[in-house]
Amino acid sequence: MYINRTLCDPEMDRIDHALGRPLDPTQETDRNGFLTSYEGPEAEELRRSPYWTDGRRWLGDSEAFHVTDCGRAALAAYLEKIGDPHRKFVVTFDGHASDVIATGRSQARYRHFQEVSDAIPISFRDFCQRSSVRVADVREGLRDR
Repeated sequence: MYINRTLCDPEMDRIDHALGRPLDPTQETDRNGFLTSYEGPEAEELRRSPYWTDGRRWLGDSEAFHVTDCGRAALAAYLEKIGDPHRKFVVTFDGHASDVIATGRSQARYRHFQEVSDAIPISFRDFCQRSSVRVADVREGLRDR
């Protein structure tokens, strides 16, 4: 699940971007890649970093890099250090549970309401009466949406 965030540390933000801005960067992600100019200073920096695999030439003048386990661990430590507020919540509406990444219960409920109200006509008040929100157990995998 994608998190809409930008990190202040450019190196950590680049890793976060390459992994698709995951909730837990130590887990397998759907994405792991960063493309840059083959001869540029950014490629040189990535080649020297333990956070990236050696790049591979891609489509002529580009180079593709992948985040290493060391890079994933560094990002996880950084997110913990800065106190990243994003958490996984489970919003249950009419008996159907969905995972929502948010910074709090209210935000999780409202984000899920926005998705549901695109499909069925329902007021936020009715949605609140028919839904519940809880913090997900860290051992729970992500549900299909």
